[in-house]
Amino acid sequence: MNSSLSVGRQLVANGCITDNELNNALQHQQKWQSNSAKEHLVGRTLVEMGYITQSALLECLYQQFKLEREAYVVDSQAQPIIRLEQVVKILDGRRVLDAVDLSIPANRVTAIIGMSGGGKSVILKHMVGLMKPDQGTVWVGDQPLGKLSGRELTRIRNRFSLLFQGGALFDSLNVYDNVAFPLREKTKWTEIEIRSRVMQCLEEVNLVGMERKYPDELSGGMMKRAALARAMVTDPEIVLLDEPTAGLDPIIENAIHYLICDTFMRARYTMVLISHAVPEIFNWCHHVIVLHRGKVLFSGPSREVSASQDPVIQQFIRGEIDGPIQVI
Repeated sequence: MNSSLSVGRQLVANGCITDNELNNALQHQQKWQSNSAKEHLVGRTLVEMGYITQSALLECLYQQFKLEREAYVVDSQAQPIIRLEQVVKILDGRRVLDAVDLSIPANRVTAIIGMSGGGKSVILKHMVGLMKPDQGTVWVGDQPLGKLSGRELTRIRNRFSLLFQGGALFDSLNVYDNVAFPLREKTKWTEIEIRSRVMQCLEEVNLVGMERKYPDELSGGMMKRAALARAMVTDPEIVLLDEPTAGLDPIIENAIHYLICDTFMRARYTMVLISHAVPEIFNWCHHVIVLHRGKVLFSGPSREVSASQDPVIQQFIRGEIDGPIQVI
């Protein structure tokens, strides 16, 4: 099935709902003025109307994502949305990135995995221009970040949203104001427009009713969902997620993965995430990049990474103590 079809049509094509149920849901929606917003949240409306349960909705979207993931191949002719060419970064005398070459495919979910301290977060910071390489070039589309003026770099950064490790919510702001913050900083929207968009994003992550709570009143999973809502609120082209499931128990970790999948299937962002949830993360991404000692050991479809014969990759996937990676 064509991945560009709307969420509702995907659900119909997969036999999760009927055409009649979809049409009823679209007609029922009154809360969002634009047709795009209605399509964006049609799954929520289907749940509200009792046509499908929330868990069944997420599972249906995951099954469609699984089909896409299994069919994904690297298109060598397509221009990557982000590209690093021979990037070197030295921090505290250590060569954290060692002539890194990598490409991020557009409108796909890419996971970057590797040992702690191996340069994964440093790569994310280079992608958005928060760090500059000591050597090499970082490209976003056809734009080399190192040659852009301040205004041009700001324009490029506006295509991104970054979900920081731990969420990085402002402790002094409630959930609503945390999510609204990027719109107040980057746009000239009215408070009425901001409220409409913020409440839409909170509904997408199932946090309606929690908007007046402060971060210290939220569970770890709620904090991650609030941070994801803030990352989505500007409707970015590219979403970078730094350890979105760190510190969560297995059930909440799985729920966050389903939420990320749900977000991707509806919005079709380019998503790049760092994760230590190996090998589970291979189920939730199209493309995998394995980083070790500042170099890329593997870059390709997620279904192929476990078949790699590289002993470092195999040791990392299996979590074994014995092997070329010395941890003790």
